[in-house]
Amino acid sequence: MSSPTETSSTKRGPLVPGTVIDGRYRITGLLGQWRIGVAYRVTGPQGAMTLLLAPVARGRAATFRDWARTEIERTRAARSPALITLLDGGLHTEQEGYLVFDAWRGHSLLEEIKLDGAFSNERACRVGEQLARVAARAHATGLALGDLRPSTVLLSTEKPEVIVLDMGMARGLTDYLSSPPTAATAYCSPERALKVPPGPADDVYAIGALLFFLLTERAPAAVKPGESKLATPPSWVKKDEGVARYIDPVVLKAMAPRGVDRSSAVELADALGALREVFQLSPAAREVLGLPQDPGPFRHEPTSPFFLHDILGVPAGTMADAVAEASVDASVDGSLDPSGEFDALPFTSGRGDATDDEPPIVSPPRRR
Repeated sequence: MSSPTETSSTKRGPLVPGTVIDGRYRITGLLGQWRIGVAYRVTGPQGAMTLLLAPVARGRAATFRDWARTEIERTRAARSPALITLLDGGLHTEQEGYLVFDAWRGHSLLEEIKLDGAFSNERACRVGEQLARVAARAHATGLALGDLRPSTVLLSTEKPEVIVLDMGMARGLTDYLSSPPTAATAYCSPERALKVPPGPADDVYAIGALLFFLLTERAPAAVKPGESKLATPPSWVKKDEGVARYIDPVVLKAMAPRGVDRSSAVELADALGALREVFQLSPAAREVLGLPQDPGPFRHEPTSPFFLHDILGVPAGTMADAVAEASVDASVDGSLDPSGEFDALPFTSGRGDATDDEPPIVSPPRRR
């Protein structure tokens, strides 16, 4: 996570393996110094777990356990292998609290970008889609996450690939910490900057900002409280045809200044899933489908994330099946070579919303 700071834990040094916390959690190893405290590997009633010891703010120890119990209950329905939330919490000493979470394997988006640089378009859409689906499942239970940032979104070495570590920062934990993390303003919506409680639209904004970060290696410009300025399109930094045409509109809608103008988490996940299929198409697959190859010169030409699906007349999520079917058709009727008819098709602004004076959508060759 963020860079370490001095705490009461660092003054005394980390606890040694074998130390038992609250009579239930035996330390097996040190995970590291986090911004808010020291993290350990422990074994507990449910097996391998992660335990964080964090200094509690002066005068807040008496109600820390009550906050933890409330947090456990309000996140219980949303908890899943892809969403790590609080399992247990209490006091280790009069000045130090503990928080227990499921164990995981992997590292944060922040670490990944530092190691390997910007994501490819396909990978950014794939990770963004999975992240949006985690948020959508939480929203369906009435839970807003409120603290999505590069250090709280994890890439696992196992399934699921994308994991959110939600410690409850946006739901009151920062009020109890003597060293709370600084606000990640680049990933906060204009309304969150006004200190209002987090809602689903704030998570969507944060996911849009994270997509910007994954594609450009830069955090988007932070907005001022209540500001209505449009976000910078990622293609202005990463001058890429695919980003300009496909991803810019999705990111700009997710980061709309007003929450009511943003997509829902489900809509965002569906759009990114459609784009993932677009970017997964190989040159050979595009040829089989009769589609033009990726154009060379960079242009700002936004379109719908579903435009290829609309052109081909296939639902999102079925592009691979369409490629397989078209491959069989082409081998049967000899029409493997692109006809060029797709070059004249318009880029639609939505799901199949061509106007009357636009040419009709032409499907790829079908089996006779």
